[in-house]
Amino acid sequence: MIPQTKTMEYQLELSGLRPDPIHTWRRLREFLQLDEHAVVQMRHTSEVLLENAAPFVVAAYDYLAQFDETAAVLGWEQEMDEEHLRERRQFFSTWMARTIGVDFSDEFAEYLFHAGRLHAGHGPRQIHTPDLWVMGAMGLVQAYFAERIIQAGFDPELTAGAIGAWNKYLMLQTRQMNEGYKVALALDEGPQTVEVKLYGRLRTLIGREQQTVHVHADSTVADALRKFFDYYPTLRKELFQVRWRTPQNGHDATWATDFETVYVPRSGPYWRILLNGRDLSYDGGFDAMLQPGDVIALFPPGR
Repeated sequence: MIPQTKTMEYQLELSGLRPDPIHTWRRLREFLQLDEHAVVQMRHTSEVLLENAAPFVVAAYDYLAQFDETAAVLGWEQEMDEEHLRERRQFFSTWMARTIGVDFSDEFAEYLFHAGRLHAGHGPRQIHTPDLWVMGAMGLVQAYFAERIIQAGFDPELTAGAIGAWNKYLMLQTRQMNEGYKVALALDEGPQTVEVKLYGRLRTLIGREQQTVHVHADSTVADALRKFFDYYPTLRKELFQVRWRTPQNGHDATWATDFETVYVPRSGPYWRILLNGRDLSYDGGFDAMLQPGDVIALFPPGR
């Protein structure tokens, strides 16, 4: 008689992810006091900002083409690429319109996060725009906003309040784009690559079937998944539910800093997470070591 062996089941937990960018967007907006009063002040000045927005966009790219470092980033050292210039102006104009319209929506926050990823060379042209120049461009926009508001001759209280609110709003946006920029750089960090393959509705949500993730020689499945779910934070709620872990000496924990966010697969019919076809729930868990060319597959329930 062959003795039966008990299958070991691994607890799948993922910790150490970056804060959800939408949650941080909301919290930072609250911290900056970009409340209804600030929004009213901003909207009082929106029309004068919009009046010369188109010439400002044109002038901004003329300036970027003339400044040596930004011209090199854009590949315009010798001359402008007219098609590329048109794409850039369209993107900038769309962003300007939404900004001047005082858009605080979660969808706009996702748009900005994605823009940050594009600046890290993840766009169709794979142009890497260092965050230094993104911050510099935001400074130019701040100066334009302040100049136009002052020239419009609003009363001093509205002028001061509106300029302050616009500066805080642009800072909020810069931070959101920088988050996207950082996670894109992290995704590309490491000499080896693995693939994360997506199935079911995940493909629809991000518009692709797989994502290459760079890792180091001693990386685990958890390391790759952290990079993946930092890059695609909206997918976390599809696969995981959140639990909170207190320090071992829980009586010393504070609500603001010490509780760790832990992601675990949703209970019930949950998503299967496989490494090279092996279900990690029964074969190594998230601590399984990775080898170059490994494939992590995310399968929906019922597949």
